[in-house]
Amino acid sequence: MKKYSWLFFDADGTLFDFDAAQENAIEKTFAFLKVPFDQSYHAIYSEINGKIWAQFERKEIAQKEIPVQRFKLFFNAIDIQSNPEQASQLYLNFLSEGHQLLDGAEHLIESLYGSFDLLLITNGLKSVQRPRFFKSPITKYFKEIIISEEVGFAKPHVEIFDYTFDKIGNPPKESVLIIGDNPGSDILGGQNYGIDTCWYNTNGNSLNAGIKATYEIKDLKDLISIVG
Repeated sequence: MKKYSWLFFDADGTLFDFDAAQENAIEKTFAFLKVPFDQSYHAIYSEINGKIWAQFERKEIAQKEIPVQRFKLFFNAIDIQSNPEQASQLYLNFLSEGHQLLDGAEHLIESLYGSFDLLLITNGLKSVQRPRFFKSPITKYFKEIIISEEVGFAKPHVEIFDYTFDKIGNPPKESVLIIGDNPGSDILGGQNYGIDTCWYNTNGNSLNAGIKATYEIKDLKDLISIVG
């Protein structure tokens, strides 16, 4: 008898190729603004974006402040004089079109469908995530899609898990596994809530002190052997 009945999946970096979507959106934004673009900007923006989302997960910044604040910091870092509010809106519009999947993601979800109840849980903006998910071939396999902005709370905080469990009828915690690439939101969130976790760690990184994953995989297909 299989141990898990519910599989909670993170979206970006776990199933969806957010890096590709982000890079495409940044380049289109600069092109629209007629601002010269340098390939080095991708790494700069990515670092700033990662830090500001980490601040949000620690409740140091409100989610509504993220879109414009990251472009203020980004433009300051690359010494560009442009309107961060306009750039932010353009970027979000372009980002909402990016529904690329990571290699193996579609096959994995198709393989699991029917044997498990699948749920997508993401820290994101609904104006970006909903259009992306709507265009994706895998969305139809998920019973529920939980987006932090719609809930009012984000991973790793217990409130988003309380909301999610209530939404699906409060299954036993031991029957739920969360799979994600972000130690600070997916793994810590699951750990603190008392559910098993599977860290999708493609780069061989190490977990910070105090964070422990139940399982660790480097390839999405390895999840099959864990869940049975």
